[in-house]
Amino acid sequence: MEKQKLDPQLTLMDSAQCFHWRKTAHGYAAIVAGKPMFVRAGEVPEDGAYFDWDRDYGAIARRYAQFPALQRWMDALPGLRVLRQPVWEALVAFILSSNNNAVRIRQLVWKVCALGPQREIDGEPMRGFPTPETLARAGAETLRQMGCGYRAEFLEHTARRVADGFELDALRRMEYEQAREKLLTLHGVGPKVADCVLLFGCAHTRAFPVDVWMARAMERHFGMAGLSREQMREKAQQIFGEDAGLVQQYIFHAMRTGLAEE
Repeated sequence: MEKQKLDPQLTLMDSAQCFHWRKTAHGYAAIVAGKPMFVRAGEVPEDGAYFDWDRDYGAIARRYAQFPALQRWMDALPGLRVLRQPVWEALVAFILSSNNNAVRIRQLVWKVCALGPQREIDGEPMRGFPTPETLARAGAETLRQMGCGYRAEFLEHTARRVADGFELDALRRMEYEQAREKLLTLHGVGPKVADCVLLFGCAHTRAFPVDVWMARAMERHFGMAGLSREQMREKAQQIFGEDAGLVQQYIFHAMRTGLAEE
């Protein structure tokens, strides 16, 4: 696996770590933190930090030779990278992810982003995430009308907390466990959502989200049958340390797409 490679289709559209990017005529586009962003396949992205560009993913695969299946999956997915998204954007997206599939999450995120900034990128209209203040003003009823269901109350509550001074960016500077405890005080944030926000929004690469796909992988391929999801998270962190979340993304994609069963 090459150190620096980006597959934008795999990373931005197919990996279920972000949900507001769109494929355009000449590449992939989104509004990120209120600003337009555009990438083409085969080109070095302008915002290297967003794409974790300095990290050697090949070295990660080599560190875990005792797991040949993991090495095989990582080798089969060159160009899959773990994004460093704005915390607020990851928080909104993963609150909406609760009990949802990737297609439905993408639809809901796009609807909620109708409240945010609008730009044309590569000839197509794009939407960005609304600010916490905008989302709080919109209120739960508006969000329910968009199809958010019970998540509407969570979004309004959490938007108000953030608008009133809950410091999301401070989570990046905290130790992982402290940041996790802090996130779990927000409405709509359970253990899995918290770990997704910490991994994809706060660059806490120790975070290890465990959903049904990951629980199945831990049981079948990593000898964790009989453990609770929380125990799986803790054991995976013992094995993979600060690589846990990065490794998780490859395992998750391999399980979700059937690659792990080949």
